[in-house]
Amino acid sequence: MSPTRSRSAAAAPESFLRSLFLGELRAELLVPYPARPADERDSTDAMVEAVTSFAREHIDAREIDRRAEIPRAVLNGLAELGLFGMLVPAEHGGLGLTHTAYCRVLQALAGHCTASAATVGAHQSIGLKAILLFGTNAQKSRWLPKLASGEQLAAFALTEPGAGSDVQAIATLADPLPDGSWRLRGSKLWITNGGIAGLFTVFAKTPDPQSPGERKLTCFLVPRDAPGVSIGKEEDKMGLKGSSTTAVYFEDVIVRDEDRVGEVGRGFKIAVEVLNGGRHGLAAGCLGLGRAALDEAVAHARTRQQFGKPIVEFALVAELLANAEADLYAMESGCYWVAGKLDAGARDVALESAACKIFATESLWRIVNDCLQVAGGSGFMREYAHERRVRDARVNLIFEGTNQILRLFLALQGLRSPGEELKEVGNALKHPIAGASVLGRFAGKRVRRTLAPPKWTGVPPELRSEALLAAESARALGAAAEELVRRHRSKVIDEQLALAPLADAATHLFLMGTILARAMGEAEGGHLGPSARLAMRRLYRRFRDALEAAQSTDRDLIDAVAVRWRAR
Repeated sequence: MSPTRSRSAAAAPESFLRSLFLGELRAELLVPYPARPADERDSTDAMVEAVTSFAREHIDAREIDRRAEIPRAVLNGLAELGLFGMLVPAEHGGLGLTHTAYCRVLQALAGHCTASAATVGAHQSIGLKAILLFGTNAQKSRWLPKLASGEQLAAFALTEPGAGSDVQAIATLADPLPDGSWRLRGSKLWITNGGIAGLFTVFAKTPDPQSPGERKLTCFLVPRDAPGVSIGKEEDKMGLKGSSTTAVYFEDVIVRDEDRVGEVGRGFKIAVEVLNGGRHGLAAGCLGLGRAALDEAVAHARTRQQFGKPIVEFALVAELLANAEADLYAMESGCYWVAGKLDAGARDVALESAACKIFATESLWRIVNDCLQVAGGSGFMREYAHERRVRDARVNLIFEGTNQILRLFLALQGLRSPGEELKEVGNALKHPIAGASVLGRFAGKRVRRTLAPPKWTGVPPELRSEALLAAESARALGAAAEELVRRHRSKVIDEQLALAPLADAATHLFLMGTILARAMGEAEGGHLGPSARLAMRRLYRRFRDALEAAQSTDRDLIDAVAVRWRAR
């Protein structure tokens, strides 16, 4: 590939999605699409088969949903398979799997029982992740072996009654004691694994030594059996009923300083990195549930007769199924691109991981709804799995950062680059002679964006028209981002109705790029080619609609309608 570049490599962002906000299609950040080594492929496939076999024989997802509890025998079986230590290094008792292998196993488990997958995912993707990323050697040696074996499960305790997405509103406090330990008091809400966890990763506000009277977040490891820890009743949830979700209370809990993770006051950074790293795992779970729903809907459509022929032969039914297949292809392309990049040591994939979460969770919501529609009246009955899948799928749009918050995060992070570039241009205009090179680069970039979009080379012939759409889209996104920053400047943060669809446009374009990279890296079979093309077409239409919405919002009408509620 030979993408158009307007800046030096040293100054350019290393995130593909971030570069899109500059109108740059930096294809070298996408290719080669991550490939699984042969030895890992074989071992992962064997593990997926073992998990699938265990699930078929021992996990009754319908009964788990009815009883709102995962049997201890199931948890023990998952532990024996090593699922609670997939990401834990071998030296600490885990399997030391790659992120790619982890996602494939989680996908397989979610396809059979989403409550079980949520339990494993919450334990591993976020529950123990702070220890993996920021723990000391002593903390890893003490906690990880038990967590990897499943002897203990972990839970991530961040959310509170008054603090969800607004982490700064956390009210749980930890104060230092003369002996160096901490007194912890407060409560956490809706904690996945809360009723079964043996260890909680807890975030509390501690005094800021640099600013007397101020407090910042600090991360602590709190054992379940510590005096003062109590667990609330199991929540009566809409879906994922088998997974444990409770409140957790801390009443003057004494926490040793050696159980503090990271530096005092660095808890916000730890929480963000843990959540950023876990979102592609959530996308993998969505893949598993979506694939199971589609397979069942296809089987039904092949056998259900109406007007003398199977309903799969009717175009509107085929459309629902084909669109689901295309969206799953896009979800898979993005999820495993992020996983592969993490395995290769990439650090700057927070935006791509958020994009995967947004797209996967909302695509799954459409897929399970459409598959229930294909099933007709039977899909509405508890005898079948469709209605349970709809209930289970809904919370994913809230988990690990609501999609609304993630859209703002993605857009504002993406706009930092064009904002900084325009600031640089503004400074150059004050000193046009000294800043001639800056103005020249900016003018050249605008000319290139106007005359010719970035190019992709090496794309299979079947996808060349889609590749052209992606290239043209990058140019349009860069222009829209620049105009939004130019128009609103520092107040752009308040333009949520423009930021959210701009994030959607970038998300869809990122996924188009991963599909192109994937197609270039593997010989597509005849059944995958149409899926890739349909996925690209659907993503492009969504990109176009999102960009239009970002450029022309209905804020005046929305404010006029909402004024009645805001006045109350």
